[in-house]
Amino acid sequence: MKFREFEEEVGGLVANATKDLGHDADPEVGLPPNPSYGDLSSPVAIRIASKEGKKPAETALRLADRITASVGKTSYVSSVTAHPGGYLNFTLKFPQFMLDSIGEIAGSDEPGSSAPTGASIAVEHTNVNPNKALHVGHARNLVMGDSLVRILRHAGNTVQALNYIDDSGAQVADVIVGFKFLGMSDDPPAGTKFDAYCGDVVYSKVNSEYAKDPKLKEKQSLVLKEIERGKGEVAEYTRKIVDRILAAQLSTCWRIGASYDLLNWESQIVHSGMWENVFEKLKRDDYVKLETEGENKGCWVIPDSETGEQKVVVRSDGTTVYVAKDIPYAAWKIGLVEDPFGYEVYEGRQPDGRALYTSRLEKSKVKINFGSADLAISVIDTRQSYLQRIVSKVLDKLQAGASKRYRHRSYEVVALSKKTAEQLGFEISGDFAQMSGRKGLYVNVDSVLAALKERAETETRKRNTTESEDWVQDVAEAVAVAAFRYELLKQDPDKMIVFDIEDSIRFDGDTGPYLLYTYARARRILAKSTGRPSIDIASASKLTKREELALGKKMSMLDIAVGTASEYFSPKEIARYSHELAVAINDYYENVQVNREEDEALRDARLALVDASSKVLAQGLRLMGIGYRDRI
Repeated sequence: MKFREFEEEVGGLVANATKDLGHDADPEVGLPPNPSYGDLSSPVAIRIASKEGKKPAETALRLADRITASVGKTSYVSSVTAHPGGYLNFTLKFPQFMLDSIGEIAGSDEPGSSAPTGASIAVEHTNVNPNKALHVGHARNLVMGDSLVRILRHAGNTVQALNYIDDSGAQVADVIVGFKFLGMSDDPPAGTKFDAYCGDVVYSKVNSEYAKDPKLKEKQSLVLKEIERGKGEVAEYTRKIVDRILAAQLSTCWRIGASYDLLNWESQIVHSGMWENVFEKLKRDDYVKLETEGENKGCWVIPDSETGEQKVVVRSDGTTVYVAKDIPYAAWKIGLVEDPFGYEVYEGRQPDGRALYTSRLEKSKVKINFGSADLAISVIDTRQSYLQRIVSKVLDKLQAGASKRYRHRSYEVVALSKKTAEQLGFEISGDFAQMSGRKGLYVNVDSVLAALKERAETETRKRNTTESEDWVQDVAEAVAVAAFRYELLKQDPDKMIVFDIEDSIRFDGDTGPYLLYTYARARRILAKSTGRPSIDIASASKLTKREELALGKKMSMLDIAVGTASEYFSPKEIARYSHELAVAINDYYENVQVNREEDEALRDARLALVDASSKVLAQGLRLMGIGYRDRI
């Protein structure tokens, strides 16, 4: 977008001028701390002055003199001045910049997108064990991963969105123990989703029974062996139960707006032979060893030279642990093992209409490929960092340097504010409570969305007294999802989120509903106008108010935010940018006349600015997976 072009022009001018002075310093171009200084600044003169033993102000003047001679050859640089502190400050040619920026945005369906890079990226996210409904902690994984997929695609990459289904783990076995050995019904009560029933009732009951009767735990081991064997009545029954749970989970994922390309099944990875091939290589290289004594006697372990610990990969009874299944999966993602899978379309309509595929061990007629990506990103919470480091080390044993192509995008947990916890029926002593399935302190996503939608309905009806009930319900759902997704995205991934329902649903401040309201407000200006968005160089020259210039610059920076988000795998950058753009739009709305402007050319130029900035905001919302409406 045009501000990046301006940035590149400034960087080139600074680089050439420093070479003229006999230096090869980094231009270090960035936004100044105060807009009154200019539109971009560089401290390069300070660095050069330090090397030469001269005053920064003197060096800045020498550089500014050389740069001024070249300013006329650029598209967007208007002037350069030397600040007494040693900074070089640059200003924009605003009329041309505004004309070109608005024209670029008006002519694009995907503002800020990049040309194809040729890179393929596999992003694994969500990965909720199929024994329960999604809770708010899971949702941070889902929302981060889904938004990251959108951002990386927008940056020109080919992206595979993967959802790993752990259908052979202990938590699934616990549900089967409840149905098969405790006589619990596999039909939930009326009005209860099957995933919530399995997690909140069956799984909870089974674990309480384990505490009363430790021998019952033997049934879990029996079920695990049958699942891993993959044959027999128990294994077949487990597949049916998992399918039902997964269908219920996906209905929640799709409600939030997430989409996937492929469902990978842990049981298929177990039966594919990938682990056996990897395991044999690790044994040949003496990277795993069979423990002959101690608490891990009879287990195959990976010794960790850094911590002195041993990580079990194969239990003494021959069953594999989680990390032993994740290792071949990671290797498959980046093409270190042959793809053993066939693929077929999974039933169900995703929100963006994308086809969803599911892996299978039999080859199929579907001509599509997955895995073998240039880069794999696994969105997994920070508590799994140790296991992810083990996976990375094993990948390097399989192929030197392979870990550079496997990245763990960690994130911190989600807690509930005291107020929200109490609203949802929990009593806590502190200001917030971290969710814990074992302690029974967790809140399902469906419950949170229901609470958010109830509040959104009230506010929507208050603002729109003549609209139909269907319209109110549609808007309330959009507001609820926006509130939820934005709250989980706006924080730094490495910081814990304290989720509060009332704070997230506000229509002012740093919230999803605020962004929706801002977009609708901008579109309302256009809908009510008797003019039309139109701009030329003459009318662009009339856009001189502070709010107009600030909005024009901000709307032209989306691609910069996308680049940063892509580089650091951090959707927070898009949330931050979108909020800043929304603030600029509202500042403009409140301080600048648009439809009441008597100068028709100026009015239409302002309408063009409103139209362009709202389109960029819409693109920011799409990258966050937030649906928007022209009226709220």
